[in-house]
Amino acid sequence: MKKLLTSLLSLAFFGAAATLRAEESPGDHKLSEWSFGKVLFGEKFSKKDLKGKVVLIENWGVRCPPCIGAMPHLAELDKDFREDGLVVIGAECQGHGKSDIEPILKKAKVEFAITEGAEGPIEFSSIPRCHLFDREGQIIYDGFPDHDKLKSLIRKALKEGAAEEEVEKDSNAPLIASKSWTNSEGVAITAAVKSVDDKNVVFIMPNKKEVTYPLEKLSETSREEIEAAASGNEEEDADEDV
Repeated sequence: MKKLLTSLLSLAFFGAAATLRAEESPGDHKLSEWSFGKVLFGEKFSKKDLKGKVVLIENWGVRCPPCIGAMPHLAELDKDFREDGLVVIGAECQGHGKSDIEPILKKAKVEFAITEGAEGPIEFSSIPRCHLFDREGQIIYDGFPDHDKLKSLIRKALKEGAAEEEVEKDSNAPLIASKSWTNSEGVAITAAVKSVDDKNVVFIMPNKKEVTYPLEKLSETSREEIEAAASGNEEEDADEDV
């Protein structure tokens, strides 16, 4: 009896250790390595739809009580973060049909997509098992669906992605915001300035169309303002390089 108890404790210990390793070191896997079965419930999606999203894959089964218990928490995560860029995918991996799955989804108020399983490079022998990927498609969590931990990681991944999007947005900002310029004939031109060189300025017109316009055809006042803005931008770039 004592030997049996020791064996069980050892199994529990090594099982927990394996799970801990999975959570802390999920490896260098990408979302692109996964494939999904047919979408049974929820919105159909393609890998293109997942690009730039934080993706949570939940491997679960109808005959798995812990899986059923995790469903309301996953539904909550989906509801809280879907608008921010989270995509939850429930991969039913025990081969059950829609009639067996639907009651579970209704009870847990699940609205995220449910597929006929999912295949990836990570092997596991027990469920529920989830994989979380950041906006770059890099796996950042692999293990049991710990609701609080997942919520923290999801919030962090979404925030980092949003910050990167802001940086990208700033880098695409015009050199000078839209305003009224005048050409050498006194005709007004309403446009933003995208860029300028020694001979031409690239205007962004109100219809978003880009137009290359000779600097010499602008009024002296408009030309000097644009050239001054370009000169100031070059000085800032030089300071950053230093």
